[in-house]
Amino acid sequence: MTEAVKPHPISLHQIFFVRSVVIATPNHKPDPKTIAQGPENSISVTKDPEQKNLYQAQMRCIMNASLDAALPYSIDMECVAQLTTDGTLTEDEAKRGVYITAHSVLYGAIREAVLWITSRQPYGPLQLGLSVLQSAAPAEPATK
Repeated sequence: MTEAVKPHPISLHQIFFVRSVVIATPNHKPDPKTIAQGPENSISVTKDPEQKNLYQAQMRCIMNASLDAALPYSIDMECVAQLTTDGTLTEDEAKRGVYITAHSVLYGAIREAVLWITSRQPYGPLQLGLSVLQSAAPAEPATK
């Protein structure tokens, strides 16, 4: 007998952009020696105090804020997702699950938007690489 598949306990309620800035770098001069650094991503997750199982996650992605002419674009994108949990998770499990899910959803949306916008700009499409979640640094050992 086949067992019914249980639905995932986290659902995407809504996603939207609050900042979408992509600037073609003035006087861009490609330099094969320049290695572009990946974007600087920051993500935060907060629980809605008024709605029991609603969380809001916000990711900001910045790349080439200094308008370095060796890089084709300056990017500053910020995206927000609202996610709900089904109530079967503890608060710690829910926050962890929402953080992981939001990271994938938000960065995916940002990558897609950057690719679409830059494909219509003078230096051609820019496909952002992967974003990897970093675990918190281990606590420093206590000194006596």
